[in-house]
Amino acid sequence: MSSYRTTKSGTHNLRPPSTSTPTILKKRNTQLNNVPKQKVKINLVDNLKALLISFDQNNDKEKLKYNNLICDIRDAGIEIKDVELVALLKDARNCVNILNENLTLFVKVILILKWMNRSDEVVNEYRGFLLDVCTAHNYHTKFAIEQLVTCFSHVDSTVFDRVNGMPSEEEEKGFKNVHMTLEALLKVIPLAKDLLMTALKKKFPYKKSSVESHLHYIHNLLFVTEYEKSLRKQILSLIVSKLVEIDVHIPREELDRLGSNVNVEIEDIFPMDVDGEYMQVDPDKLEAESFSHTLDVCLKRLFMYMKTTCHDLNGDLLWNDTKLLYHDLLSVFESEILPTYNSSHIQYVIYYFISFKTTLAENFSNWLWKKCCDVSSSSTIRQAAAGYLASFLCRAPFILNSVLKNILFEMSTWCNNYINRVDKSVKVVNEDLLRWHAVFYSMCQSLFYIISFRHHDLMDSKRNLKFMENLNLSKIVTCRLSPLRLCCSTVVNRFAHITKTYQLTYCYVVMDGHIRITDQSIKDEWLYSFFPFDLYVLPRSKDFIMSNLYRHFDDDIIKHTNDDEEDKESSLLIDTMDISPSMLSTSSPAKTDWLGQLVNQHR
Repeated sequence: MSSYRTTKSGTHNLRPPSTSTPTILKKRNTQLNNVPKQKVKINLVDNLKALLISFDQNNDKEKLKYNNLICDIRDAGIEIKDVELVALLKDARNCVNILNENLTLFVKVILILKWMNRSDEVVNEYRGFLLDVCTAHNYHTKFAIEQLVTCFSHVDSTVFDRVNGMPSEEEEKGFKNVHMTLEALLKVIPLAKDLLMTALKKKFPYKKSSVESHLHYIHNLLFVTEYEKSLRKQILSLIVSKLVEIDVHIPREELDRLGSNVNVEIEDIFPMDVDGEYMQVDPDKLEAESFSHTLDVCLKRLFMYMKTTCHDLNGDLLWNDTKLLYHDLLSVFESEILPTYNSSHIQYVIYYFISFKTTLAENFSNWLWKKCCDVSSSSTIRQAAAGYLASFLCRAPFILNSVLKNILFEMSTWCNNYINRVDKSVKVVNEDLLRWHAVFYSMCQSLFYIISFRHHDLMDSKRNLKFMENLNLSKIVTCRLSPLRLCCSTVVNRFAHITKTYQLTYCYVVMDGHIRITDQSIKDEWLYSFFPFDLYVLPRSKDFIMSNLYRHFDDDIIKHTNDDEEDKESSLLIDTMDISPSMLSTSSPAKTDWLGQLVNQHR
């Protein structure tokens, strides 16, 4: 009777059952130089079950046989032929009833075998073994799921003809085999969903991993949502949270490079051999370009997923499916995107989706406004919501004017009511005052921003001009709280010019009285950080947004200069306002200004 070939390298110490891969299953590079590697051959036997039954951890002889069996299967790896692997898997399936925790190592060495791109017979036998062993002994399920999930980030290094980084036809075939196995496992063990989510989080590629591994993994996660819809919100939240980590690590210099249309392919930034010497590249630049490339292709995959989920083959919107996905994405936006400081592109996930129907845009605008007014939310979240609302209303061409005017009216009413409650108590403008009324200042800046950049739609008729007059803007800009002091220079200059042109209010004297209180750089950073729908510059995915879903502003922004002395009347200046001397004398406003503190805390 034949038997498994056993090595004579001695015994191996077994570890207690665990979900991590035991050391004995990891190959060690012990080959000597210039010595050809011997091809491992497994002689299949009829007494595998007897060998496993007789295994006794306290018997050195039996332990040696068992360990050598494990090593032979491990060393076979991808070299084992399909016919031999099928026979091994069939033998293993015949032993399922005895594969208890003492034989965990044997189960693991079978599960780590490379199978996803083999013949249909191998795939079917592997799937059968995995399902049998998990249903018979549920403590093997966690490791089985982790092994399936590990396949999601598989990248075949021999493939060079990928289209936009997407898996090749052969890789897709292997992924399909994994999904069929995972779907079958979730049907027979429904409680395994929690184990699956844990594994998906654990096996997600590190942010510095290759672009292809990220794309393949996200591609497969989105495929899981097709047959396990109950996990869709959790999976989308996981994907977005990981992309947020990448997004916030892309430096501004890289975004400026992409925005200037300097198209340097990712392959061009690796070290090159020139005349026998390697040209060194900046590792930080290399990392930044890798991050932007990863975010680019992954966002493109998300956009494609949303489009195909919400539309049929004819391009018609599937409204019921769209509503369900909207609720999932809104939840993800609230938990992962809204609290994120200084992201550049991840917020366009919700922006693109909302463009599918004006009803979604109106609902999202109203949701943001409610978040602005939600006193149970933190001040930071309410400020971020105000910035998102203003940026969305200004940049989205699919926003109806009725929605724009309604939000603008609600905003101005809120600001005026706030002034009625608080303004009379203001005596000294100092850092504490700014901190206490942070939400008010954010609301005002959002109001100024919207009027500045949507004035063509807001003042194109007498009826609309009457509407703007009823907003009572003069009361807001001249109140003791002095909101213009915290607005960005771009917003202030344009708002002042627009309101003067249409004779709505006059800002220049107020601006002149407070222009030196807040540092210019802090104003500019405030504008960038809290009006998040800036230009979309990622080259591979930008066509989804910039082609027809984005409102561009004119570059010829009106710049107010000191030469406009004739426009600077003093009648609107409140003489009783007392400015804190500490704010006027400080050499570094960023350290005393509440906004500067907020910026520095998040760097």
